[in-house]
Amino acid sequence: MSAVLFAAAARLHPGDGYALAYGSHATHPGPTSDLDLLYTGTGPLTPAALTRLIQDVKVLHSANGLDLDEEVAYATKLYATHDDIQAATRLEGFAGATTYATPLGDPAALNSHGFKLRLLLNVLTTPHVFLGGDVHTYRHHVTRAERATVLLALRIADAPKLALHQAVDALLSSPEGHTGQAWLGYQPSPHLYAVVRRGLAHLAHEHLVHVRHDEITWRPQ
Repeated sequence: MSAVLFAAAARLHPGDGYALAYGSHATHPGPTSDLDLLYTGTGPLTPAALTRLIQDVKVLHSANGLDLDEEVAYATKLYATHDDIQAATRLEGFAGATTYATPLGDPAALNSHGFKLRLLLNVLTTPHVFLGGDVHTYRHHVTRAERATVLLALRIADAPKLALHQAVDALLSSPEGHTGQAWLGYQPSPHLYAVVRRGLAHLAHEHLVHVRHDEITWRPQ
């Protein structure tokens, strides 16, 4: 079923950029799981084009008996410009934040631009399916997102030395015990460890961290 859905979703791409499917359909979908999609482009869509894209995605769900999840509105989550993604990889979604937790149950916060940037970072660093489009820009964005995710983990951990697993743990749970969707949306998996290892390699190449035998040394900022 997912392969058919992916092909149908790819045909809805509104122009340049690339398209991704993420969430449960990229891992273990249920028979009625909603299909999480992200379309990107070099510039914003017109209001009419965005409305048409949202309607087409809803029709795709209805035609295949899928649930709709609009806790985060489609107008917020379905389309992003490449500038949005660059802002996400600069961790602007966390600028001035007093907490890294997901604002569950707060529609205004969940549909804010800041939360959109957090969601974009998560999409690029959790399991997803490339549906088509500009693969070179996509790969660049993934690289930047992996780097940013490790920086985020290091800032949360806030220690000049830590083990690799401690950096991963910072992404998985808060000091208060928030996990999963209530925290940063990550699940324990080999994929997350691979993301962190690649992100560390990028930072080490820039001489921002030193990694030896899975021990990370860096200067907190």
